[in-house]
Formats: sequence, C-alpha cells, structure tokens
Amino acid sequence: MNTETVATKSFQITGHTILIIEDNPNNLGVIVDYLEEMGLKVVVARNGEMGLKRVKIANPDIILLDVMMPGIDGFETCRRLKSDETVKEIPVIFMTALDDPEDKLKGFEVGGVDYITKPIQQEEVLARLTTHLRIRDLTLNLSYKVEELTKIREELVQSEKIASLGRLVAGFAHELNTPLGVAVGSASTLQREVKKINVLMEQEEIDVDELLSALNTIDKGFDLTLSNLERAANLVTSFKRTAVDQTSDEIRKFNVYEVVSDTINILHSHFKKTDINIKINCPNNLTISSLPGALEQILTNLLMNSLVHGFNDGKSTGLINIKVQHDQQLLYLEYSDTGKGIAQENLAKIFEPFFTTNRAYGGSGLGMYICYNLVTTQLHGKISCESNFGKGTAFKINFPVIGIN
Repeated sequence: MNTETVATKSFQITGHTILIIEDNPNNLGVIVDYLEEMGLKVVVARNGEMGLKRVKIANPDIILLDVMMPGIDGFETCRRLKSDETVKEIPVIFMTALDDPEDKLKGFEVGGVDYITKPIQQEEVLARLTTHLRIRDLTLNLSYKVEELTKIREELVQSEKIASLGRLVAGFAHELNTPLGVAVGSASTLQREVKKINVLMEQEEIDVDELLSALNTIDKGFDLTLSNLERAANLVTSFKRTAVDQTSDEIRKFNVYEVVSDTINILHSHFKKTDINIKINCPNNLTISSLPGALEQILTNLLMNSLVHGFNDGKSTGLINIKVQHDQQLLYLEYSDTGKGIAQENLAKIFEPFFTTNRAYGGSGLGMYICYNLVTTQLHGKISCESNFGKGTAFKINFPVIGIN
C-alpha cells in the first residue's frame, strides 16, 4: 500500500487550504498539481513579501515555505509570520536544499515545525502535511474542549457563589425572625398594659400598686422591644452591606472589622445550635481599600467549611479564631479552628476544584477552590493551609491593599 493511500485513509485532508511560498516555477508546478489532485486548495506566492500578504487573505491551514528566495528569505518571512498575532498559530514547514544542522536549527528557532529537503518527493510532502494538519485539527479541537470546560467551570463557580449567597439569605431570614418575633410579642404585652392603665384611669379610685406594676411592665417592655428592633436593624444593615459587596467587583474603602463581624452575624443561625465560639482579633478602626465582597465570600466559605467538615459527626464544640494584622502594603488574615483537621493525604488537594471528602452530605468541592481563586486572582494575594488531623486547621492569607488607615 503506497504512502498517499495510508495518509488519506488515516486522516481526511481534503478541504484544507495550503499556502506555498516558493520562487521556483518548476518546483511549484509539480507539487501544486499533485496536492490539488489530493483534494487540497492550494494558494501560491512567488516571494516572501507576497506570501505575507496572501496569508491574510487565504487564511491557510498550513504554509510550505522555501528558504532561499530573493528579497526576504524564508527565515525572515517565518519570523514575521510568527510576530503577527492573527497568523502566528499557522504551522510553517520549510522546503530547502540546505542540509546543514545549523540551518535546520535556525528554522526551528524562528518558528518552523518541520523541514522538507529538496529535491521534493510528492509522497513525503503529503505525509508531512497530513501529520501536521492532523496535529493542528487535534490542537484546535482540544482548545474548543478547554474553552467548553472553562465555561462549565465558571458556571459551576457562579452557581456555588449564588448558593453561598442563598445560605446568607436563609441565615439572615432566620436570624431576623427571632428579634422581630420578640418585638411583636413585647408590643402585644405593651398594648395589654396600656389598656389596663386606661381601665384604671377610668376608675374613681386608682389602685396605685397595680398602676405602678403596669408602668413597670411597660418600661421593661419598651426596653425589650427597642433592643430587639435594634438587633433587627443591625442585621438588616449587615445583610445589606454583605449582599451588595458580594455582587460587586468594585474596589472601595471599608472597615475590616465590620466585614468580619457582618459575615459572622449573617451566619449566626448556622452556628447557634453548636458550642463553637468564634473569636475576632482585629483592630476596630482598621480601614483598607480593596474588595470587601471577595473578603466576605472567603470568610463565608471558611466558616461553612469549618462547620461542615471540622465540626461534624458529633464534634460541635470548639473555637474558631479570626486574626487580622497589617503593614503598609499587606493585610494578613489567619483563620484557624480546633475542628477535626485534614488528613495529610488530602491536604495538598483542598484547593483543587471538585475535591471534597463530604460529597455524601452535599459538599460541592468548590468552596476552597473559590477561596483560592478569590485570593490569587481578585485580591492578587496568597493562601496556604496547615492542619494536624484531630487537632484543627489553619489558613493563612495575605493580599496587597491600596491604602491602610
């Protein structure tokens, strides 16, 4: 079985466009006719300058380029092709009678992918074209697949961010229900006591003790109602800041302690049935310019990761410590818990997408991956993790800030 039969059976080359840059008409005639018979569309340029123009028009799949030409030679033509963003990915195969290893090395250095030695053999040309066209098609298909996977990953990450915001909404609604419920109950008591006083005032003889008792109840009711309404107002403020920040990519000045405490307040409902103590060690007046939404998302994922992984399966007692320090260029955040810790064989995988040890209970494997990407791509910082199995886990984060006050 001859070479062209093998080539055409193993890979369908018909329909591809070949640009041949060659100044010798004798070489051109034979090879052009042969390639066109094989089903290829052939475009010809008689020198390097013409080739640089025709490559833009023809948009070939591959280029056959003679080395020894008048004007700019093949090496310089290839160098110019590879410096042009619009055509630099097109493979270039040199055709030359030069057989010095230094000449071949120079061809690869300027961007060529292969050499065909003159005098040209038609079967060799077809075999090499077939090989590089196959590689080009496989590369393009791989690029498409990578783009598809990247898009799917981005959609999954966005889905996880929305789920995280959904957890905040659920926690906020649950937390808000408690102070509002107490305030409503207290208001009902106040209403009853006010009616009681009205009845007493309508009597000819007022029972002073009963009146004082009612007034005392009203006073306590006002305090209870006011404190719970203030609690509800603070929750609304915290949630508003958190929700707005998590949907914004704008850099702004913010108080770090407020961001940390807001995130903890919104997630309080998830932790209140546990004996986990969350401690904040952060200057109250620390103000920086950065992305508060990214910081809130990171803290949310770390807190929920501790709850789901560190303090599960009966372990609901422990400490979470959030420590913030700074210098004039960097903010340092250390997050640690006294949970179950991470096994050493899993420690190196925690920032990988879709890695989770808790998939049976709804773990997506994206929480720590999102943290890593937020720190490294949005905040342009660094994140690391240390853990002792059975003793707890610590994350160390640092990122640059525009200004610190």
